[in-house]
Amino acid sequence: MLPDTAFRVMDMMHKPDTDPKALARAVAEDPGLGAQTLHLCNSPYYSLPVEVTSIEHAVRLLGWPTVCGIVMAAYLYRLMARFSGDGARLWLRGARRHVLHVADCAQHLAVHAVLGLDRSEAWTLGLLHDIGKLVLAQLDAEAARAVEDRLAVSNMTLVDTEWEVLGADHAEVGSLLAERWELPDMIVDTIRWHHRPEKSEGPTAGLVFAADTLARVAEGLESWSAFMEDEPRLSLVLERLGMDRDGFISVARLWLESAKGR
Repeated sequence: MLPDTAFRVMDMMHKPDTDPKALARAVAEDPGLGAQTLHLCNSPYYSLPVEVTSIEHAVRLLGWPTVCGIVMAAYLYRLMARFSGDGARLWLRGARRHVLHVADCAQHLAVHAVLGLDRSEAWTLGLLHDIGKLVLAQLDAEAARAVEDRLAVSNMTLVDTEWEVLGADHAEVGSLLAERWELPDMIVDTIRWHHRPEKSEGPTAGLVFAADTLARVAEGLESWSAFMEDEPRLSLVLERLGMDRDGFISVARLWLESAKGR
């Protein structure tokens, strides 16, 4: 599903001493990717004071990890655009905005958390957390309608409904895809448990769970109070992030304010 160029870009993200021209050359190998990357750089999401005209220019303005992350986002956007029909409508509705929100929030939280995780790693985790939805979006219309019909008559979450109807959820499917791509174990584990961070022994599933929840709050899909009242998971997230409640609330509200209008 991902070409070799995408894997090279992922590798470059964690090598900030790489020449920006190497990234530009990698992007140039994929027709249309450069245009999509520059389009994202110039979107209201980043609110830059000048127009970005090249990959090298973007690196100077936004920094190396951010631009590599934008290139990866452009890949995912193009993958999402390939799918249509009931499956895409169910699993990819609002997905472009959501993955950027989660990636941005994850790196914001990582700066303040005690994880030993750099911003580019947090961005990657947030960007890839829902890759399983790209697989489920390719299911036939009957499967998608079965999930939608069950959602309509129950109080279950999408994840629980996927398990009941399909026998697996998008997080499990995404982790299997990440294993097939031979991505690092940390990424595989985070994707698998980002909806159930209590099942992960590492801290990064908790990071992405928090970022995913805050992204949903920003998108009007979940309430802030509901998150704050989910004491068991909130306590787990705070423990995994190494943050106290007041500190987390302050950092979370700061990000929610910055996400308005994006």
